This record gives sequence, structure tokens and C-alpha cells, in this order.
Amino acid sequence: MLPSPDCKKGGENKDGRGPTWIIGLVTCSSALVAALKTLQQKIHRLELERSQAEHDLSCLTREAAQYKMALRHESNEKDVTHQELMQARKDVSTQLGTVQSRCSLLEKQLDYMRKMVVSAEVEKKLILEQQTQLQKEKEKNQVELRAKLDKLDILENECWKLTSSQKTAEEKIKHLEQKIQEEQHQRRLIQDKAAQVRNTSSCIVPMITKVVCIQSCVLLVLKKNHTMPSHSVVANVQTVLHLMKYRSPCVTSQHPEELEKVASRRTGVYKSVSCSTSSSATENLSDLLLLIQDELGQMSFEHQELLKQIQETQDHDIREDLERELDCLVKQMEIKGDQICKLRKHQEHVRKHFFKQPLSSHSHISIHWKLPLGAFHSKDEPLPHHLLFANIVLKIA
Repeated sequence: MLPSPDCKKGGENKDGRGPTWIIGLVTCSSALVAALKTLQQKIHRLELERSQAEHDLSCLTREAAQYKMALRHESNEKDVTHQELMQARKDVSTQLGTVQSRCSLLEKQLDYMRKMVVSAEVEKKLILEQQTQLQKEKEKNQVELRAKLDKLDILENECWKLTSSQKTAEEKIKHLEQKIQEEQHQRRLIQDKAAQVRNTSSCIVPMITKVVCIQSCVLLVLKKNHTMPSHSVVANVQTVLHLMKYRSPCVTSQHPEELEKVASRRTGVYKSVSCSTSSSATENLSDLLLLIQDELGQMSFEHQELLKQIQETQDHDIREDLERELDCLVKQMEIKGDQICKLRKHQEHVRKHFFKQPLSSHSHISIHWKLPLGAFHSKDEPLPHHLLFANIVLKIA
């Protein structure tokens, strides 16, 4: 600040000084002016600095406000973003929970589907096994059906064969019945002739007692040696005569030559009957042998069928039953084989007996005796008179 003029005037009056004071005052004022100028400059500089500082301060305040606003905005944005993040996190967590629940549900469904697939595969395997088993059973049934059809065809063929054999057997039986009727007719004719001879010839009457004695002797031999109700006995004449002597003394006076003559007379009458009976017996044996051989062939066929069934069957119980049946069939076949052997031996024996047995013309008599069952008598009981010529045949060999 500059000094006022009143102050300057008062100073001059008090001191009484003149120009020195003024010079000094002038120098002082110049110094003051300079100081004031410098001060003004400083003040101006300070004001400038203050204005600059205020400007800077205002700028700083503005910047601070802006920064605060920015901070607030950022904080708000952060809060918003945080809230958004939290909301998003919540949403994500809820979505994650839902996804996890869906995943667990899908896992359960997957496990269920796996179980379903496994069960479906097991059922498929079972169905395939059942189908294969049914196919095998079907094939087995077809094979069994074919075997049964083949067996039925074979049985039909066997039935036709059996019917044909039955027809032939019936024809043979009819032929044999005709032969038997013819033989019975011939026997009746022979009995009539014998009755005529007995009635007409008086020489035959004393021979009846001899024949009765012969019959009693033959009955003794038959009682010792008979095995069937209808059989043939070959006896020695010497033994018969010995028994005749033992039975009745009336025969001792007779000679064996007379007995042989009587036997020769009877031989011519009954020769044809004995030949026909021998041929019919051999034919019956051959027919019986053929029937047994047919049965054995049927059994052998059944044996082959049982062997095929045993090879084809897989069931153990059925196989055991078939093996038991096979054993029984083998035993029956063995029995039939034994029967065939026995029949062949008996047939050979009969053939040898009727055709191949050589007998002496002077020492043996073939006595063919045919009686019904229970027709044997005791030693003291003679044979009835009406059965005498019908049952005994004397033939000189």
C-alpha cells in the first residue's frame, strides 16, 4: 500500500527539514515503489498461482468428484455386476442342481435301461435256447414220426405177409382137414372091411384072443415108455412073445410064424393109413417149424428196431427201458432158437423113424398105436372089442 499525502505533509512540518528529507523520501518511495512493484508482481504471481491453484483445486475437485462419481459408478457397477454375478451364480447353481438332478435321473434311467437290456438279452438267450430246443424236439419228433411211419410201413408189410401166410396156413389146414377126412373115411372103410372079414371069416375069431394078448403086452410096454397120448412104439417080437407067454399060457402053444402071418394079413390093409399119417406128421412139423421161424424173424426185426431206438434216444430212462425190453426179446429169441433146434431134431428123428430106420424081416415088428388120452387099461382089464381093430396096426418091416 502507498502512504497517503497527509502523512507526507505532516512529516515535513514536524522535522523542519527540507530537501534531504524529500530526497530521502524520494529514494525511499522509489524503493517502496520498486518494492511495491515487486510485491505487486509477487502478489500478482501469487494470485496467478492462487488462481492456478484454485483452478488446479477446482480441477482436482472436479476430478475428485469425477473420480468419486466414477468410483461410485464403478462401485455401483461393481455392485450391479456383483449382484448380477451372484444372481448368475445362483442361477448357475440352480441350473447345476437341476442338471445334477436330471443327471441322477438320467443315471437311474440308464441303470434301468441297462437292467432292461440285460434282462432282454437273458430273455433273448432263453428264447433262443427254447427255440433251439423246440427245433431239436421238432426234428426228433419228425425223426420219430418217420421211424414210426417206416415201422408202420414195415408192420403193414408184415401184416400183409402174415395175412398171406395165414391164408396159406388156412389153405394148408383145409387141405390137412380134407386129408384127415379122407383118412377117417379110409379108416371107416377099413373098419367096415374088418367087420366084414370078422363076420365072414371064422378063422379070425380064435385069433382075436391072440391079438388081445398082444395088445395087453403092448399096453404094458406103453405104460412103461409112453410120453404122449398119441405115439408110436417099436417093439421086439421076442419081447412081445415073452410077455405074451407071461400073460396067457394059451399063446405058448401057438408059433410065432402064425402071428407073423396074421400080422402080414393086417399089414396090407393098414399100410396106406400109416404112410398118410407119417406124411401128415412131417408136414405138421414143417409148418410148425416155419411158423416159429417166422416168429423168430419178426423178433429179429424187432431187435433191430430196438437197437435203432436205443442209438437214437438220448433219455437215460427210456434207454434203460428199451435195454430191458431188448434183454427180454433176446431171451425170447434164445427160447425160440432152442425150440427150432428141438423141432429140427424131432423132425429128423421122425424122418429117420418113418423112412430111414432099417428093420429085420424076421426079428422086428413095428407097432403103431394110437389111443386117446386116458384109454390105457390095467393089466387084468382087456381092451374093448370095438377098439381092437381101430387102434392097433401090425406091420412087418
